[in-house]
Amino acid sequence: MSLVYIPVVRRKFDAELAQKRFETTLATLQLIAPDIVAPQAPLGEPNELLDFIENLAEEPTAIIFQQLTFTGQEFVTELVKRYSVPVFLLIEKEPSVHGWLHLNAMTGLLSTANYLHMHGQVYQQFIGGVDEEAGAKAVRQFISSVDAYQDLQHLTVGVVGTFPPGFNFSGTNPQELRDQLGVSLKHYSIDQAFKTAAKVAPAEYQDQLTYAQEHLKDLDPADPRAIKMAQYVTVMQDHVHTDGLGAFASRCWPDFFEKFDSAPGGVFSQLTNQKTPVAEEGDIHGAVSMYALQALNGHQQPVFLGDLCRLDEADNSLTIWHDYGPYDLANPDYPATAGVHPNRKIGVSVDGSLKPGEVTLLRVHYDTDGYHLISIHGKALPVENQYNGFSGKVQVDLPITELVNDLAQSGAESHFALVYGDYTTAIKWLGQWLRLPVTQY
Repeated sequence: MSLVYIPVVRRKFDAELAQKRFETTLATLQLIAPDIVAPQAPLGEPNELLDFIENLAEEPTAIIFQQLTFTGQEFVTELVKRYSVPVFLLIEKEPSVHGWLHLNAMTGLLSTANYLHMHGQVYQQFIGGVDEEAGAKAVRQFISSVDAYQDLQHLTVGVVGTFPPGFNFSGTNPQELRDQLGVSLKHYSIDQAFKTAAKVAPAEYQDQLTYAQEHLKDLDPADPRAIKMAQYVTVMQDHVHTDGLGAFASRCWPDFFEKFDSAPGGVFSQLTNQKTPVAEEGDIHGAVSMYALQALNGHQQPVFLGDLCRLDEADNSLTIWHDYGPYDLANPDYPATAGVHPNRKIGVSVDGSLKPGEVTLLRVHYDTDGYHLISIHGKALPVENQYNGFSGKVQVDLPITELVNDLAQSGAESHFALVYGDYTTAIKWLGQWLRLPVTQY
């Protein structure tokens, strides 16, 4: 990411105050984004702006544009001529009432925003200083949303097999997916994957088996199904590195049970924990949802994909469940544990409960109106595993029955991705960069 900071000023206003705010802003931005590119002083004339941008080592992927004082549209006009990238507008609050209008930056904000809007440019704004907690948080959200947007433009999802009967929402129109979200697909035969996995030698799969032992309680490394799990993960990770994949959408049942004598849960849990998220039942948009959330957190922690399967009006919560989940998201009191699939009674499956904490759910939704982002903010409660498999209770911010009814009426899919932290603002901005509508609960 090439992030460029452009501070503009009219020196007839309070230039001394503007200079102090520039110095404070730049120091804070450099702490948040050490590689940010910035001028040595505020830019007071369009020709100063041109001298700065014409000497950039590379074109920006995002711009932080700060109105230190009022300016007209003369600066932003030069930017729009050259770049079509997300812009974050910062303005300083007017410091006092009476006497001189020191900065008049808000007028500059509206003037600049007007020009961006009229020329179809995407932007967001923050009123205040980035040295304030809210300002620093807004900058981080801007950066994470742009990073996620850029990541999606280069994402290739590995599609293993086809979705099972009854999961029509798992499919996609590849051209529309590419055009709207920038995501490409690469297809693989699940039968071929089974054949290749069966031939993986111990020396090749040992690292994956050791990883599973270190992360999955009660795993028996001598269990033939644990070995199958390590072999299959090895094959998929080879595809990740060879073909540049960021996520998988994979067929699971009945093939794993009937053709590989193994449960998919352990395989998908391990890949997801290793930051290659996997969406079961061939859910392509579910895989994109997982990857988008992981990109928003800078690929620092894994994500979960589950069914919204139960509401509880007593604590205003949704239970989210699947037969797999990333080891690192498990509650230490109910850790990820090797088990058998609840229906098929075949291992290796994964049992566990989500750890408590603030969470954000996301669905890349598709309907007759096209793509749409749906996000839900909530809190994972400190509860035991609700069912066999991997699950959690998420307490939400509005009446639970109202939420479920609204999801049903909007045609939302049953699979939602989950990440720890509040990414609601970043998702709203990601939707803006993608030019997609966003519904937030």
